[in-house]
Amino acid sequence: MSAAPADERAPREPGRPHASTGFLAALPLFLAYEIGLSGTSGARRSSAERVLTLAFEPLGEHAHWARLVLLAAAALGAAWRMREHGEGRRELGREIGTGLVAGVALAPLLVLALAWLGTSAPRAAAEPARGLVALLRLCGSAPWEEFLFRGACYGLLFLVVARGARFLGAPATLERYAGELAALLGSALLFAAFHLDPVQRWLGVPGEAARTGAFLWRVSAGLLLGALFRWRGLGAASWAHALFNLGIALGVRPP
Repeated sequence: MSAAPADERAPREPGRPHASTGFLAALPLFLAYEIGLSGTSGARRSSAERVLTLAFEPLGEHAHWARLVLLAAAALGAAWRMREHGEGRRELGREIGTGLVAGVALAPLLVLALAWLGTSAPRAAAEPARGLVALLRLCGSAPWEEFLFRGACYGLLFLVVARGARFLGAPATLERYAGELAALLGSALLFAAFHLDPVQRWLGVPGEAARTGAFLWRVSAGLLLGALFRWRGLGAASWAHALFNLGIALGVRPP
């Protein structure tokens, strides 16, 4: 009897760029975050970045350099993997372009969600003299959130639910779609809950009040960004998220 192929149950993802391409596409935003932090005295760090880099906390003020070294090492590894998979500048440009177009396209959908839920858009955290470096920090926080929620949380939820379905004897198709649905909804709920005041206070900063409409709006944003991440990857989701952060910071509101 011949053995089944090892990847028999793996979902096919035609057209989706390799993960290394997604990371390199998001790299300018990661660097923008570091520039924004170093150029804005007393700037508040991204809560997602703080969670993901807890291991660097003992380094204190030198944590900035540790993150840069980590980003440089990850970029070199991603560039090697991208070359190995035959992807190049065209794929990078396509991912960034898709994210920017999606950021513009998602805005009216989320504005409609605001009207339907009867709530208002969240305001960016107040910072003195919000200027270029502050906006760089705000936009640069997007890939950290995308990595935490659409990368880590989505991936972990998918694995847990899909493996559970497999253990229960579910067909491969049901296994995949159960994992995708649970990961998409679960990561969106975690994304919304993360911005609430009780969670943010645990991290030492103020968060959003627990209002039903605003929470559901965050869940809607998480669902749309999760779908974009699943379709085009980390880079596209990060640029879309960054563009929407910029709109909120500049005071773009529904009429």
